Amino acid sequence: MSGTWERICRVDEVRPGRPLGRVVGASGQDRDRVCIVPRPDGNPVALLDRCPHRDVALSGGIVTGGTLVCPGHFWRFDVTTGERTDLPRLGATVYPTRVVDGWIEALLPPPAPRQSMREWLLAEAARRATAPIDGEHRAGG
Repeated sequence: MSGTWERICRVDEVRPGRPLGRVVGASGQDRDRVCIVPRPDGNPVALLDRCPHRDVALSGGIVTGGTLVCPGHFWRFDVTTGERTDLPRLGATVYPTRVVDGWIEALLPPPAPRQSMREWLLAEAARRATAPIDGEHRAGG
């Protein structure tokens, strides 16, 4: 993954069983929202602070037995892989994570280029026109 290593928080700010949410960067994009979660071995992992189901902050959930529970609809994610425990293809985004001089850092993707609303709508329409439906492509795509 290309991107930059960003300082998220100090190691001593992370508490067992409690995700920690932070906003880093100023792009206003999802990539700025980061959730730090302790793994069962105590090492931290950084995730996008957004449930893939709805726009709910995962940092509002709880961690139990190596599983992060989303506060929105109680989806459960493995804190190491990000996979949803009952439906692995719908996982949370996990970022490469490291600890440097007492700081937790995550390798975040670069911000997406800014687009006008028109450009975004056209790109989204094109993406949806060719998106698979139950393993098949839509007509015309």
